[in-house]
Amino acid sequence: METIKDVTQLFVAVDGTNTAAIEGDTITTYSDLTDGEIVVCDHKNVVLTSSDNLVAADFPTQQFKIVGRAGTVLFESPLLRQGQIKSYSVGNQSAEVQQVDYIGSNGTTGALDAIASNIYTVRLYVQGATISDFMQQKIKEGFYKSNTAAASYLQETVATGLYDSLIANFSREPEEEIRFGRTNSGARLALGTGVGTVVFTKGSKTVTAGTDIDDATTNAVLQVGEYISAGVGVTQSLYKIVSIDTTANTLIIDRAFNDATVSGADTTVGRILAATSAAADSGVKLTGIDRGFKTGFFDSAVVAWKTNLDFGDNQTTTVIESVAPYPGVGTAQQVAKLEKELQADNNVYRSFVEAGVIDRAQVVAGILYDIVIIEYWDEITTGLGSVVKSPKTIQIASSGGGPNSVLEDADSGVIVALDKIIVTNWATPGAVVLQALLT
Repeated sequence: METIKDVTQLFVAVDGTNTAAIEGDTITTYSDLTDGEIVVCDHKNVVLTSSDNLVAADFPTQQFKIVGRAGTVLFESPLLRQGQIKSYSVGNQSAEVQQVDYIGSNGTTGALDAIASNIYTVRLYVQGATISDFMQQKIKEGFYKSNTAAASYLQETVATGLYDSLIANFSREPEEEIRFGRTNSGARLALGTGVGTVVFTKGSKTVTAGTDIDDATTNAVLQVGEYISAGVGVTQSLYKIVSIDTTANTLIIDRAFNDATVSGADTTVGRILAATSAAADSGVKLTGIDRGFKTGFFDSAVVAWKTNLDFGDNQTTTVIESVAPYPGVGTAQQVAKLEKELQADNNVYRSFVEAGVIDRAQVVAGILYDIVIIEYWDEITTGLGSVVKSPKTIQIASSGGGPNSVLEDADSGVIVALDKIIVTNWATPGAVVLQALLT
């Protein structure tokens, strides 16, 4: 780290209260810290906090470094002195958000065109995120053609035709990127109160009930031809009932359930009467799916696309771009990718980290991390004797804030110490106390 220019070093704090190191302890071996613990130390490896051993009188002559433990290995940052630090900030965690579009109705507004003898074309321009997308634009399409029969260009029929076509075309993809569903603006009713727990299984046409699928308490009994959804919200995807088995307490729906398997009480299931759905507006819902991720093999990226419609000269249908894709900040995928790539900065002999050994993997899947960033200047003397000013960065990832976080523990919390050193004692221009900013 000290002999490499323009680098970033990452520390991942495993959340929980520090128990091993406290103020004044000297870190000499990995057992002095708990696994995943990080602390701020002076040049003698003495743990610093915001109390007695960080009095202002000790600065600016004082210096500090960050020490962490991963497994049975201790790793540390270079020593930092007053005047080296350019900035001290935090990137607060925020979750990844998947894109949602509607073609026609979103359950409240919008509609599909009902046009006889018409070709309906949906064209999706999908933005690539892997090496297989290099130097190409992936375009996926869905089609439906109506004829002169009125039943062929009902909104329900058009929605189902486009839905089927899109699912068929995307079934050829190596990765499931977009989930499709049918929507309708018809009023949703509840099931009978005695139906019990209802289970929708991904990839199956069979829906099971816990007790009486034909219960008519409070509401009318279910009928073939009605739509049912695994949720009462107007944007929930719809499936048409094609048969009912009152002995086995099961339903057969017209298409395999295309969402994640879900189990819920009868009060969480919606239904639309056949006559209601036929008279209402229909649409197709498109939802991005969290991409598969494996450190060092697949990048972290949300699925993003642009939906384009061509329903002919009489088209009035529009795309409702309901939710924009957002990659998030401090997601486990992002931090895990950094954790692997940045380990080369700890070893001057490893020049190509992708082919090297992963020394540590402390990031936990599914967790969001606050990222504390310290940017500083480091002076390196070249072989010709000249001094080069090299920008470097230290990042500290923590999964939580509050008094029990490893970054904020009163006895050895990293942020407590850094706030006192960088902001209070050194009065670094532009630097603010971060403890209150952690989420």
